[in-house]
Amino acid sequence: MTLRVREHQVREVGGGRAHVWRVWGPAWLGMLGLAFANGTARAVGYQPLVGETAARQIATGTLLGLLGGYVWVVHRRAPLPDTATAVKVGGVWALLTLGFEFGFGHYVMGTSWAELLADYDVSRGRIWVLVPIATAAAPALVRAAQAPRTER
Repeated sequence: MTLRVREHQVREVGGGRAHVWRVWGPAWLGMLGLAFANGTARAVGYQPLVGETAARQIATGTLLGLLGGYVWVVHRRAPLPDTATAVKVGGVWALLTLGFEFGFGHYVMGTSWAELLADYDVSRGRIWVLVPIATAAAPALVRAAQAPRTER
């Protein structure tokens, strides 16, 4: 006797959570690649022309746009099943982002904790704090935007 399992039955095992994390977990690495490319473009391209603070503000805005577009594409390919899962993905992504930023920045690049925290000082024109906020919110916001009207 041969056991036949339909594809939709396999996807439903565990509510599809395993599939979600197989896609959305590694997808964070794509966002990391966008951040590196964005930072390189800032440092090499326009920072000498506009100065450090303005360049960091431009780079933050650029990365927010890239992040939104990237999450849009990932969600079109692998839709998140519900808002709770989207919030969890965003939370994990934000924690990975902050962990990488501070871990890599301090332990690999040798940047002091004070310098790393300075990027979050809005009173000095630093708006980088928007990046982890957007990273946390993007999956749920994109899911809501792409959801059929009946799900909203």
